[in-house]
Amino acid sequence: MFYVKIMRNSCIEISIHGEKNYKLFLDIIKQELDTLKYADINATQAFILMNINENVVTIGELISRGYYIGSNASYNVRKLITNEYIQQNPSDYDKRAVYLKLTKKGTQLCSELDSIIEGYMKLFNKRFDGKFDIAHGIEFLKNVEHFWTDVLRRRL
Repeated sequence: MFYVKIMRNSCIEISIHGEKNYKLFLDIIKQELDTLKYADINATQAFILMNINENVVTIGELISRGYYIGSNASYNVRKLITNEYIQQNPSDYDKRAVYLKLTKKGTQLCSELDSIIEGYMKLFNKRFDGKFDIAHGIEFLKNVEHFWTDVLRRRL
């Protein structure tokens, strides 16, 4: 029984810290957008841009690939189109599908944010002095995600 309680608490903590890190990262993006004087985009929308980056995706792919976490993806995509951060192109094969890609303005913002994040990652590595391997942390979180997905799909 003791082991089950420890595992339950671990599952809860992983979820809490994942959520907290996501929200903190959005706060960092918001702070940087303010510093860079971008008033026509919010942190969630910038996060979408950063995930699209050089890819060409549909709104459905934004959600299914995990590029966007939320229920109002269409609203945020519409705002990104209106503010000229992304452009939409209809599919040649399926008229119902619309592909999204960054505009020059969107690419510029991503480039600026990438530089800032690179600086933060250097600080991260300096602070932890090689004691924490971020690649292993990401691998661990992906494995947890795959496990919960399998549980939901009753594959276990």
